[in-house]
Amino acid sequence: MNFWQRLSRFGIGILLGTVLSLYFFGGRGCGSWLPSAQVRKTIVEGGIQFSPELRASQPDLTVSDVLTYVGSADVDFGASGTREEPQWYVLSGAVDGSPLTGIEVVLMDTASVVRLVDLAR
Repeated sequence: MNFWQRLSRFGIGILLGTVLSLYFFGGRGCGSWLPSAQVRKTIVEGGIQFSPELRASQPDLTVSDVLTYVGSADVDFGASGTREEPQWYVLSGAVDGSPLTGIEVVLMDTASVVRLVDLAR
């Protein structure tokens, strides 16, 4: 068996394996174990509070606005303090239905404290 025959059989095996995996596991999402999904889950499950400075500067901001944003935003690990105590994360990106374009969240023992927001202009 030469190289091209082996390569074609390997390709057929990969194709069949992909099709069977999609058939059996296609309806289930496998992204919930990724780090960004875990951070978003931790933020939401811990409860959300606003820092006093944020509450004074953005009195119209609601918890539901932040929850909508956190559910779909991207976590910027490079700009976050993942090794600091307490940990804080920067979430960024445009999300449909949300006036926010970025937030900074500190993970505390009692709740997640939103200390900075960027609003769409």
